Amino acid sequence: MNLELGMALLLLIVWVVLAFVAAIPSGWVHVPLALGCVLAARGIVRGKR
Repeated sequence: MNLELGMALLLLIVWVVLAFVAAIPSGWVHVPLALGCVLAARGIVRGKR
């Protein structure tokens, strides 16, 4: 697994914890979701073939 996919997985876990476990009613909670999706897409596109 490359670094980008690892960071994407970590950011998505952080988002789940902040959005559903801590239930913070703020918009900034979704920033890790956006960053995690972008990093996951980059990791898939730039991954080894």
